Formats: sequence, structure tokens, C-alpha cells
Amino acid sequence: MTGILHPPQQPPRQPPGGTAPSGSPSDTVPDAAPRQRDAYFDNVKFFLILLVVVGHFWEVFKKDSYAVDAAYSVVYGFHMPLFVFVSGYFSRGFMRSTEKFRGVFPTLVVPFAIFNALYAALGYLKGDSVPLHTFFRPQFLMWFLVALVLWRLSAPLWPHLRYPVVVAVALSLVAGSWSFSSDTTLCRAAGLLPFFVLGLTIRPERVHALRSRGWTRWAGAFVLLAALPVAYVWQRGTVVPPIEHGVRLWNRGYEYMDFTMPEGMAYRLLAMAFAVLLGAAFLAVVPRGDAWYTRLGTRTMYVYLLHGLAVKALYNLGAFEGRFIGSPPGLVLLTVGALAFGLLLATTPVVRLTRRMVEPKGHGILKQKQRAA
Repeated sequence: MTGILHPPQQPPRQPPGGTAPSGSPSDTVPDAAPRQRDAYFDNVKFFLILLVVVGHFWEVFKKDSYAVDAAYSVVYGFHMPLFVFVSGYFSRGFMRSTEKFRGVFPTLVVPFAIFNALYAALGYLKGDSVPLHTFFRPQFLMWFLVALVLWRLSAPLWPHLRYPVVVAVALSLVAGSWSFSSDTTLCRAAGLLPFFVLGLTIRPERVHALRSRGWTRWAGAFVLLAALPVAYVWQRGTVVPPIEHGVRLWNRGYEYMDFTMPEGMAYRLLAMAFAVLLGAAFLAVVPRGDAWYTRLGTRTMYVYLLHGLAVKALYNLGAFEGRFIGSPPGLVLLTVGALAFGLLLATTPVVRLTRRMVEPKGHGILKQKQRAA
């Protein structure tokens, strides 16, 4: 056992240009204005959150069109794993100091309580029963906040392991057969754990190298474009289960998806490889410099939490029903509308209007730090 452990290492220095301070609300989906930011990662988060919004608007139509299903599978194959990777990358402060954990309550726990209650209210308005446990069980997108709390609580452990990513992959593979695998939150937390640990432990210069070499951008664009026809062909095949079973296997356990344990492990490994390949390609093509959308990338928590409520309300109202919305012109219009909606939620007026919900003042509940005499 001692061969697995080694003395904790100091986290590597940040690459030139600086990054957001790890441990602040900007370290993951949520963002605030830190002292110094790396525009590249704000750009990454901006484009990722737009993919999240579009994916949720596409979801109802993926069974009606191979093309939509293929695009949906490609997007879902890497966008949340990459978000988890970025969350881990900016959670390095949790490895160095337990003081960072003070920020977990106001930035994650309090927003979870607020938005989980709002989801319950939407269910009540729809006519659903709302038992007490509804307020504590993650609704819709709230699983990510719970998972992020669990991942960050585990952060101090990983620097002590000699092969942290290997251990995380092994835990993810085994977790697919555990009894809790019917719980989507715990299953996602365990399934996506390797991406958090990879972001937590990767050397920043490796990420910097990926975005600083000219040929990587062309290679990344080729991989992303090639993934669409590959996914389309795979979705129409009957030899193997559809690609969605592979790329989203961490959402459920193996038994739930009618896989044996060896089959489930193989497909989960395939999902990880798919996510790493497309995630690296995505990181390579994202623009590096400051742009008009860079500032919007600092507000991804607002987009993430608010668009979920809107999507849920639209589903309840039957807004995605009808022939036109499922037709090719309707899907194009829906996609453009989803992108515009994502942009709207990141604008200053929306941020000002909803700040008390998304970034509540939860520090008053915490004990004040005692100053040294």
C-alpha cells in the first residue's frame, strides 16, 4: 500500500498569463471577478456553457433524428467531463489549505437549496406531488453542485497518491457495479471523478502546450468535425449499443443499462477515452485571447442554474411539442434560440437581477475567523 502513496507535492506554478484563483467561486461553473484571470479559460467556459444549454434544448428530439442524436452524443460525450476537468483545475487550492472549504457553503450549498426549492415549486405548479425529501434530493441540474462538493472534499487526498488518475479511473469503473448506481447523482460523481482528479493534478504547462502549438488547433478541429459522421454512422448501427450508452454511461450503473460488469467497464473506458480525445480537441480550438464573450465566461454559474429552470418550465408547458419544432427548420431555429438564450442569461442585467439567488450572502452563517493576537 505504501507504494501507492508518496509525500504530497506542491501544486505546480501557473503558466504565463495567470489563472483564476483556485477556491474562489470562479474556480468551476460559478465565477466572480478575481485579481487576475486567464482569458483562455473564460473562453473555454463560455463555449462549454453554450453547449450545455443547446444540449438540453436538443434532448427531447434526439430520438426522432439520427443527425440530432449524433450531434447530441458528441456534445454530451465531452462537455460535462471537460467542465469537471476545468472544475478540478481550479480546485487546486483545496489541496493546499482547508480554509478554502469555507467557500463551499455560500457558493455551492446555499445555491443548491435555493434552486432545488425552485425546481420543487415548478413541479408543484405542474401538479406533481412534492414530498419533503424532494427539497434534499438533487433535481435536474443540481447533481453537479452536490458532486462538486464531494469532489472538493476529496481534494486533499489526491496529492498523497502516486498515481491519482489511475486510482480515480479504477474507482469509477468499480462504482458502476455498486448498489447506489441507480442514484444518478452519486453515479455521476463517481463516474466523472477521473476528470476532476485529472484537472486537479495535471501540470499547467501541459494545458498551456496544448493551446500554444499551432498544429494542435488544426488537429483539434479535424477531430471535432470527424466525430460527427462517426457518431452518425454508429447511431445507425446494430452491431454495438448506440454511442450514447458509451458516452453517458457514468450517469447510471451497468445493471441499470443491461450491461454485464465487463461490458460496462469496457464502455465506461470507451466513454472516458472519447471524452479525453474530444475534450483535448475542444481545448485546442478555443481562442486564446480576450474577446467580447470572455467576460461572459465569468458568469457561467448564472447560465447553468437559470437555464435549467427555463428548460424545465418549457417542458411543463409543452413548448417542445408540435411538428414544426421537430422539423429541420424548427431545430435550426431552436438551436439559434438556445444560443441567444444562453447569451442573455450571462448579460449584466440578468446577473444583477438574480445575484441574490446565484451568489447568495451565506457567509453570515459561518463563524468568523479569529485573528491572531
